[in-house]
Amino acid sequence: MSSAPPETSHAPAFLEAEPSLNTDADSATTSADEASDGESAGDDDESDLDSSLGAEVQPSTMSLRSSILLYREENGRTYHAYKDGAYLMPNDDLELDRLDLQHNLFLLTMGNKLFLSPLDHETPPQRVLDIGTGTGVWAIDFADDNPASTVIGVDLSPVQPSYVPPNAYFQIEDIEEEPWSFSQKFDFVHSRMNTGGIRDIPKLFRQAYENLNPGGWIETTDGALATSDDGTLKEDSALYQWNLLLSKGTEVLGTPYGAAPTYKELLREAGFINA
Repeated sequence: MSSAPPETSHAPAFLEAEPSLNTDADSATTSADEASDGESAGDDDESDLDSSLGAEVQPSTMSLRSSILLYREENGRTYHAYKDGAYLMPNDDLELDRLDLQHNLFLLTMGNKLFLSPLDHETPPQRVLDIGTGTGVWAIDFADDNPASTVIGVDLSPVQPSYVPPNAYFQIEDIEEEPWSFSQKFDFVHSRMNTGGIRDIPKLFRQAYENLNPGGWIETTDGALATSDDGTLKEDSALYQWNLLLSKGTEVLGTPYGAAPTYKELLREAGFINA
C-alpha cells in the first residue's frame, strides 16, 4: 500500500523509466468499459514507486542521470536529451513560457475548468496521469484542487518547478514505451496538445485503456489543422500553405500533426465507450 503523502510541499521526485521497463480542438472524453477486468495492476502491499516516491525510493533512483540534463542545442534553442529527437519542440525558457500561456488559454476556453470529463467531485479520482506534462502546470493545478488524488506527470524533460503540491509527482518517461512501467492503474488519464509528438496514437490509447481502472476516464485535447466549409481558406493563402507544410513535415518525422479528428474512432477501437 502506498504511503500517505506528507502535508507539506516537496521538491518533485524524478524517476527515469528504464527501457525495459473538440473543445473544438477535438477533445475526446471517454470511459473505460465497466465490464473490463477489475483487478488492479499490483497488490495493495506492493511497493508503488510511482505514487509514493517517498522514503522507499533509493537515493540513486531519486537523482537524475547527468545525461538527461545535457540538452541538445540547435539554432539557439535547447531540446530534451532523454530519447533525443522523440519530440519536436524545444524545452528552454521560451518554450516553457509558451506552455504556461497555452494552459491559461485553455482555462479561458473551457470556463476555467481543468477538464470536461464527468468525474465525481464528491469522490475525486485516486490516481491521475498527465501525459506530456511539460511544465507540470496542469498536474499541479489538479493536485491543488484535489488533495486526495495522487497526480503523476510524465515527460521527456525534467523542466517542472522545484516545489510542488505534496500529492503531485513527476517522472522522466517515454509514454510510448510498452508496457507502461506504472505499478498501479489510474482512474483518470489526461493528455493535451501531444499531437505531433506521438508516433503511434492507436497504441497510446490501447495502453491508456489497459492502465485504467474500470469506469476510469481518458480526456484528450489536441489542435487540428485549420479548415473552412465556405471556401474562404484559399490554397494560395499563407495559412493553407503552413498547414500543408506542417502536415507533410510531421509525417516525414513519423509524428503526424492533425490527427485529432480521428481520436473518437481510435478511442472506440481501443475499447472506450461514451466517445
